[in-house]
Amino acid sequence: MRRRWPAVLGAVLLVPVLVLALVGAAGVLDLRPSWNPFAEETVDRTGPSVLESLTEISDFHAASGYYETVVDIENDTRFVPGWISGERVLYVGKGTVDGVVDFSGLDEESVTVSDDGTMVSITLPAPTVGTPSLDLEASYVVSHDQGIINRFQGSELEREAQLKAVEQMEAAAGGEDMLLDLAEDNTESMLRGLLGALGFTQISISFE
Repeated sequence: MRRRWPAVLGAVLLVPVLVLALVGAAGVLDLRPSWNPFAEETVDRTGPSVLESLTEISDFHAASGYYETVVDIENDTRFVPGWISGERVLYVGKGTVDGVVDFSGLDEESVTVSDDGTMVSITLPAPTVGTPSLDLEASYVVSHDQGIINRFQGSELEREAQLKAVEQMEAAAGGEDMLLDLAEDNTESMLRGLLGALGFTQISISFE
């Protein structure tokens, strides 16, 4: 039995040496796992984007206007002070509205080409005002006052203010000729450059 002690003792002493060697090697290779059992880790289970539909785009956005509008909306409760029941939002909406020319209806009657291929005549629909795009990052709420009762209820007034801002921008764009005139000029300039590059020397462009 006494002869086995050196071997056993050697094995016991060898274990910590091996552990230290493995730990040292792991430190060099930077492969040590975290010794903290409560360490946080991020698991990303976000799925891929799914294509819902494809839409053929045939509108030419010929011009873009940037608009700013101040919306002041208030909801009152009759015969009750505003600090008890009532709500008011002051909102600054900013966004763009495009002047759009629809190319989808062009047909053989809209485009006429001479026999020698040097002259072309195109009739286009008049530009229209596109759907306004509200810039949510640039837009902001100046103030949102609520009565005591309203603070414990859900509020849709800010959303109403955004919709009102979009409505006002569309009305402003449609009520002036500057945006639509610019859309006509830009469309004509684009088509003249394109048709000229195709070899047409006489180009006539008109709008309905």
